[in-house]
Amino acid sequence: MIAAKKGVDVLERGSQVHFMAEFQEILDFPPAPKLDIYGKLDPAKASAQEMRGQTLFFGKAQCAACHPAPYYTDNLMPHLRAERFFKQRMANGLMESADGPIKTFPLRGIKDSPPIYTTGACLRWTIRSNSST
Repeated sequence: MIAAKKGVDVLERGSQVHFMAEFQEILDFPPAPKLDIYGKLDPAKASAQEMRGQTLFFGKAQCAACHPAPYYTDNLMPHLRAERFFKQRMANGLMESADGPIKTFPLRGIKDSPPIYTTGACLRWTIRSNSST
């Protein structure tokens, strides 16, 4: 009621989320000239260090289990049981907690985006794209 008096247009989530999803579907990932159509590195264009990273990504590190090529996401919301690594603490007068499933973040194009952070489900799992590329 108060928001309406102030002239705030409260969004109706059902249709607004649908419209946002339709808009996002017309967007594409930034170009990745070193990747082939399957999302793997082209050995003729990639450095030896990048090839070692790809081997680790798809092999021992098992990153591709949640971030499969070519888009490097599975569009799921797995529950990673982050509370195993989380130590509760107070922040800004609120008790932080691990809060269940989070959407798998797409890694394709991450180097061209601003620093990315997790949803806060586990504060120790912080990804900064600029620190790794």
